[in-house]
Amino acid sequence: MDRFDEIVRERAKQEPFPLPEDYAGRVFRTCAALEDTPAKRRHASRWAGVAAAVLALFIAVPNVSPAAAAALAEVPVLGTIVELVTFRSWTYDDGHASADVTVPELDGSAAAREVSDQVRAYTDQLIARFQADCETLGEGYKGLDVASVVVTDSDTWFTLRVDATETQASGYQFSRFYHIDKTTGQVVTLADLFREDVDYVTALSGEVLRQMEERMAADESIIYFPEEFTAIDPQQNFYFNGEGELVLVFDEYTIAPGSMGMPEFTIPAEVYGGLLK
Repeated sequence: MDRFDEIVRERAKQEPFPLPEDYAGRVFRTCAALEDTPAKRRHASRWAGVAAAVLALFIAVPNVSPAAAAALAEVPVLGTIVELVTFRSWTYDDGHASADVTVPELDGSAAAREVSDQVRAYTDQLIARFQADCETLGEGYKGLDVASVVVTDSDTWFTLRVDATETQASGYQFSRFYHIDKTTGQVVTLADLFREDVDYVTALSGEVLRQMEERMAADESIIYFPEEFTAIDPQQNFYFNGEGELVLVFDEYTIAPGSMGMPEFTIPAEVYGGLLK
């Protein structure tokens, strides 16, 4: 848990977030207004319970709790063009399925707001998938946990990492990274780092494969799937670490068994330096 989470959660214990008195009525009225279909009835049966089971749908904490707003005031600005202004939270627990989604909302520049919009759209998709799976599973267990951390906040880069875990019979971890180049004020992806006339995918993929084989040769407990690895995604997850090194990140199970977690590979600058813009 990062400092921001610690501050807000502690303040939340001190001051409850009361819902409007007619909140439950609003939920039930909304369900009743839907077209009467078998799908609607199944949906209403499960999600009408949200009034009692859900903490809230995307609470904007500073608008609800003065104590939480004060806690936010203690959080430092994240760089010169990125500012943490609030967070979005969604929780659910009906005894069979549970979800806990907490992600920040950013401001301070057009790029920060763009990242915030992208994170909102992404987490909305995860929640929609969770709800659809709950409908399909009935009383089977389904879990969703989403949190985030600022990976890099330097003079030149800001990177937010959103981590998600979906649980059913087993857990599956995956991440998405969002980057702002502070020198240009632009949101960037991996492809944006390289010139259009170069094959950065082949160069980086070759280095990842080399490191896979090197690690397995040095330690028999390390297992990858080099025979199944063809190339990195052109929009591969990445970040720059504290030393300014390019690090590629792979979701769980994509290139290795689940016991290996989410593998990371630090790419030497000599591999890709000549390919950059």
